[in-house]
Amino acid sequence: MRVFFLFVLTIAFISSAQAATINLTDGRQVQGTIVSQDSKSLQVNVDGVNMTYYADEIKDIDGQPFTGSTDQAAQPAAPQAPEQAAPAAVPTETTSAPQVAATDESGIDPEKKALILKFIDVFGTRQALINNFQLMLQQIAKDKPDEAEKIRERVKVDEIIDRLLPIYDRNFTTDDLRAFIAFYGSPVGQKLISTIPELMKESVQESVKYMEEKFPEVKQDQGS
Repeated sequence: MRVFFLFVLTIAFISSAQAATINLTDGRQVQGTIVSQDSKSLQVNVDGVNMTYYADEIKDIDGQPFTGSTDQAAQPAAPQAPEQAAPAAVPTETTSAPQVAATDESGIDPEKKALILKFIDVFGTRQALINNFQLMLQQIAKDKPDEAEKIRERVKVDEIIDRLLPIYDRNFTTDDLRAFIAFYGSPVGQKLISTIPELMKESVQESVKYMEEKFPEVKQDQGS
């Protein structure tokens, strides 16, 4: 029943957002829910991850030119067309072509790869992987020490992170990564990271408590 309560709460939050298909000037298509937008940028939730796209990256939203308005259809499309055509013509792809030789096997621009790795460290992803891996090994070693040692020898956290790099590259721009690093590397950003687990835990507990108060008969059925 708790799973049901959490599912209902999740649907309530998601349903308030506007679903949309965002076509980018580089040819990519992003499908998600619009979280917020202004004249300069658009924040979209894609599979639970909030991503920011800037005006010069956006070709259109559901076929309508990006205006920064929450009502795209109400905005005149004609005045926007010349402005949107210019960023698309900027040789963003051709300017990055000379860097291909400098990329490693991941195919990611070296500067962006460095930013991704820094964000992974600043956000605590690497340390979380290490901690979880060590915890898993400790649990396995209790019953199967040989198996735990085999896993320790074969599995490397850095190799897992290498697999994550294309995912970050695909979902975040260089500007996104710089902004993330600036925020999460700050004292207030680090406070948020360290507080999130407890916030989530207490929020879930309080939400379940609320639902149990609204449906006391469910709690009684579980106790019988």
